[in-house]
Amino acid sequence: MPPKLTEMQGTDYDVVVIGAGINGASAARELASAGYSVLLVDKSDFAAGASSRSSRILHCGLRYFETPSPVRTFAFHPLRLAGAMRMARAGMEARAELVALAPERCKPFTMCFPVYPGSPVRSWHLDLGFRILRGLGPQEPPLAYRRLTRNFGEHLPFASHLRDRERLRSIATYREYIMDWPDRLCVDAALDAEENGAEIRLFCEAVIVRRQESGWLIELKDHDNGETAEIRAAIVLNMAGTWIDKVNAVTATGNAAPRLIRGTKGAHIAVRLPDSYRGYGITTINRSGMPFYCLPSHDDCFYFGPTETPFDGDAADVAATGDDIDFLLGEANYMLPGLGLTRRHVEFTWAGVRPLTFDAQQPMGRRTREIHDLAGAGKPGIFAMTAGPVMTHLSAGREMRKIVEKLLGPKRRAAGRRSPATHYRSVEFGISKPLAEGRRAAFRRAVSAERARDLKGILYTRTGLAWRQHLDRREVEEAASSVADLAGWSPERTAGEVEKFIRYQKAVFRTASDPVQSTETTSTMGDVQA
Repeated sequence: MPPKLTEMQGTDYDVVVIGAGINGASAARELASAGYSVLLVDKSDFAAGASSRSSRILHCGLRYFETPSPVRTFAFHPLRLAGAMRMARAGMEARAELVALAPERCKPFTMCFPVYPGSPVRSWHLDLGFRILRGLGPQEPPLAYRRLTRNFGEHLPFASHLRDRERLRSIATYREYIMDWPDRLCVDAALDAEENGAEIRLFCEAVIVRRQESGWLIELKDHDNGETAEIRAAIVLNMAGTWIDKVNAVTATGNAAPRLIRGTKGAHIAVRLPDSYRGYGITTINRSGMPFYCLPSHDDCFYFGPTETPFDGDAADVAATGDDIDFLLGEANYMLPGLGLTRRHVEFTWAGVRPLTFDAQQPMGRRTREIHDLAGAGKPGIFAMTAGPVMTHLSAGREMRKIVEKLLGPKRRAAGRRSPATHYRSVEFGISKPLAEGRRAAFRRAVSAERARDLKGILYTRTGLAWRQHLDRREVEEAASSVADLAGWSPERTAGEVEKFIRYQKAVFRTASDPVQSTETTSTMGDVQA
């Protein structure tokens, strides 16, 4: 068990990382393994924001070249082309690294891109794009790119369900990967950081109070018991994702930080598809000009998405709205009218908010990962990362380590601390490979060794069971009773935790028939901008 918060009073750290999402956890792991004293702190749990709500694609980087008019866009905006090339290279490198280090978390599938007359993405765009990708990144794992021009039904099981089959020009196919359960990647990175000496504080608010001679004074407050402590950090890494601006805003320095985040909401629907679809996914450009996917999850479960709408509310419990679901079903049926999907086919939904980089010239934000040095805003030693996708978290952690090394100098790695580049924690289960036996042991390990404090942290973040399907009351009660003694829950508290989880599941991962209980603020689908 970690020490009481009050016992941390006056502690000095080399680095305090605010935000225990995937990039914050990765940075903490890199820094701890390099020998720095590190505190990783989050106002909620591991992977509580965008890290657990992404589309889960470990993609090859083609995504960064997808715009409604790629030739015109990149010809008139060469800086956007340079950014796309940089992110595509990073995508190829991340794809190769994660597949090598965590193959059990990277499930390969065949992605298919139908091309129609008048499509914003032409056949030659794809040929050129994959030629560029082959030159940008590692050759393994292979892209396995090819483009079919006839007899589609002989090669692809979903071909008969596609729209306008008589007008279909070609279907490009290539290898992609689904990151099975990004939440777990985040948990594992944080636990690796802890094994290498980092301290972790979850459900703990961090407020940057003021600058002192020895660094930044930070006030911590535990959400459960209200305990507080003041600590100091030579460097602060604001890795709070969607909440980066909020963390900067409460800094009591009298200096206003520039806006860094442009939030955009991405919603998804999960459905059951024919067994023949297994191992395949489909990508296209939707009628709003944005990428749209049909992606394999587990068994016969697939999901469609994402939406792309500006979002200015609190992203804590963002959920798919009725409009989101209608839009996704409309695009799914436009892509695959032969399926005839309706609201009754929707098993569950989820939504997240992307912490993209604010740019007044780009209403939907910039997708390029960026590091912001806040010294110019009167906050020397504070850095923030925006638009860092899950798939590039390993390189993001290394990038933050290099910044710290430049300012503090390299540390000598202590004995027993291992390099994160040579190790990736593994568990024997996931969304596509559920717990078969030992459920109680996994529940208890989530609390005793993996810092779970509630049923959401157990059933979504650390075991992934709830990502497979909505859990019924019996299953939730089983998990609660398995950990009540470890968590110190009375019978009344245990019953309350069960009710709390069931309400959360229904509100945040709602089905098409569940009422919307979110207070989010977002635009309508008609406001989507390319």
